[in-house]
Amino acid sequence: MARFPPSHGVHQPPISTRDAEDPALHIYNHGVHRDAFLSLLDVNLPAELWRLIAQVPRGCVTTYGALADALGDRVAARWVGELLMDHAHDVDCPCHRVVRRNGEPGLYIAGGAAAKLSRLASEGIPIEHGRASLERHFAGFQSAAPLRGLKEFQQQVPARLDLRCFDGTVRRIAALDMAYVSSSTAVAVGVIADATSLETMSTLTITSPVMFPYISGYLAFRELPALLSLWKQMQSAAPAADVVLIDGNGSLHPRRAGIAACFGLLTDVPTIGIGKSLLCGRVDVAGLRVGDTRPVIDRDELIGLAVKSADRSRPIFVSAGNYVDIPQAAQLVQRMFAGHRLPEPLHQADRLTKQRVRELRMPSSS
Repeated sequence: MARFPPSHGVHQPPISTRDAEDPALHIYNHGVHRDAFLSLLDVNLPAELWRLIAQVPRGCVTTYGALADALGDRVAARWVGELLMDHAHDVDCPCHRVVRRNGEPGLYIAGGAAAKLSRLASEGIPIEHGRASLERHFAGFQSAAPLRGLKEFQQQVPARLDLRCFDGTVRRIAALDMAYVSSSTAVAVGVIADATSLETMSTLTITSPVMFPYISGYLAFRELPALLSLWKQMQSAAPAADVVLIDGNGSLHPRRAGIAACFGLLTDVPTIGIGKSLLCGRVDVAGLRVGDTRPVIDRDELIGLAVKSADRSRPIFVSAGNYVDIPQAAQLVQRMFAGHRLPEPLHQADRLTKQRVRELRMPSSS
């Protein structure tokens, strides 16, 4: 067994702890508030987008950014564009009324830019030099702005986390990973490993529908339903884990509310986020060697640490989820390297996830 290493030598922001009397956020095991959180995911974002596009009158145009704003966050503009190039299109579809902010038509699912501009011209939109006039720009959407509510939830998360130094014994480690079979189906794998030998003790694999699209900064809302379902089944079928590794960020997130932080809050277990790439912040990894750490800083705040499993490997980015501070998280992860880029339990979860995805993608022999 292992002890959580003490935290020392690295400045962190002031610690906030959860107010046990505040019902706004509550732990997974209490049920009611977990369900209230998951109800935020019930919104059908594609359906809401089409409802907004249908509000654009004939003879008017809107922009990808205006639609994203109506959904609640400008960052969704890229997803808006992706959806408009991948939908069931017919002659009555109003998607041609969505253009770029400078009037350029952008991509069009039914024939390219020229066809899009031709449809707009037929509806009375002036076209000049390959651009649609924005004089008839529509932005008066009636919308519930669902992304705004999700962002507000994320903004509450950091104050409810407990990132104080944890002085507990770690006997077993859980690692959770998730990968996509398709845009609508995912595989989630949980591994329980012995903290000393790193040998796998048990595994569990589930297949789950994916209801929420990928939008930068909102990954937690896409993947949490599957991971929470996986964790619930693991609690009844596997030995209890003392700390959970999540393939995703915790405090290393623009709103300090990555999937590892949200998962730790909702399940009330110590969690550590493992990022394979740098989501935000700045870090100098030049010359980083095994056993060293490099701080990831964002707005003068420590949000994670870069570590390496081998001098020739690419770094990974460790951050706090819940009940573990950042230096402790990195020290514990460094004890779990066993010849792979990822800590061994997460490497095994990643391997099993990829294996299951390959199996599900294989053509049926029947």
